[in-house]
Amino acid sequence: MKKNDVPESYKCLLGILNSNLFWWYLTNTGTILANAYFRFKPDYMKPFPIPVNITKDIEQNMVKYVDKIMESKSNNSSQSTSIDEEKINEIVYSLYDLTDEEIKLIKSTTI
Repeated sequence: MKKNDVPESYKCLLGILNSNLFWWYLTNTGTILANAYFRFKPDYMKPFPIPVNITKDIEQNMVKYVDKIMESKSNNSSQSTSIDEEKINEIVYSLYDLTDEEIKLIKSTTI
């Protein structure tokens, strides 16, 4: 449940939590089980910092792409949304001030 003191919208948080950065974080902090499955527990997510520098413009931009993906998938679940997903990833990378090297590392291990 979203706390009242969290100003970001659910859709903005959805974009962050479905980003390559968050997936990279989970795969590097979670437990790897047999056959390369991952075990995720809420405690693994708690240390992940949500950026405090999310302006209304950034949030609206994130929500725009999340809405596009959700609409596309609701019309055709097999439709590719990779362009919009990459736009979200770019927003997330900038929110966390990631360097080009860090972005390359994340991209090389999440694709």
